[in-house]
Amino acid sequence: MGESIKNLFSNWFSTDNFQPWKLQTKWDYIFFGILLLIGFLIFFFVTRSLKKHRNLADAKKRVARKLKRLGGKGSVCYVDKMVKTTDMEHFCELINVAKDRIYVVKVFPWGTKVSGSKTEKEWAFMYGKEVRYEPNPLGDLDLQRGVVTRVLLRANQRSVPVIPLVVFADNYGRADFSIHGLKAANVVPIQQMGSWRRTYKLDKVPLNLEEVKAALEKSFTDAPQGGSEESSETKQ
Repeated sequence: MGESIKNLFSNWFSTDNFQPWKLQTKWDYIFFGILLLIGFLIFFFVTRSLKKHRNLADAKKRVARKLKRLGGKGSVCYVDKMVKTTDMEHFCELINVAKDRIYVVKVFPWGTKVSGSKTEKEWAFMYGKEVRYEPNPLGDLDLQRGVVTRVLLRANQRSVPVIPLVVFADNYGRADFSIHGLKAANVVPIQQMGSWRRTYKLDKVPLNLEEVKAALEKSFTDAPQGGSEESSETKQ
């Protein structure tokens, strides 16, 4: 049997007089069938895993890990937080404190083709022939930016950039998107976040990270029901 396996692989992967089909003995057919079965099983389990994790909670975890890694030393992410000041409160799906700025983030876990505009009420998300419509997140991100900015001002943390960011995080593939009027710095597929960070680099002068984190954490209240269970600081 061992010699049959050796002959099968030496025949299949040899470059001398290569022919695509060199199945000669019953063992050739048996091992070829085993290879096909292994390939099918790998495809089946990979597909099942992708489908299982194709949801908002897992997408937020993936995006938070990426942002924390790309955010520089001391970067941290907060997931599903109600941020409150004395006169305003708002739910924030994902806040990333990077080395020199803060991102308020909206994550979309589904869709490999996305179209819309900065002013449209809904964006279209497509996968194959299926189309779904989601509310334009930019208005809500502006509200999130407002409440986070107020928190920082009350903590005497001025001139801290608070930036809205939309991330398309479908694990079935990179999203091909066209969002008219939205700057490239504010929207990115998760698969391209590395090149996005290289394009929009962090400044060398950091924030006072400990004071910024303390101000934000002091403002957090309980998230509303229905929020993700991952409602604490994301750590690696």
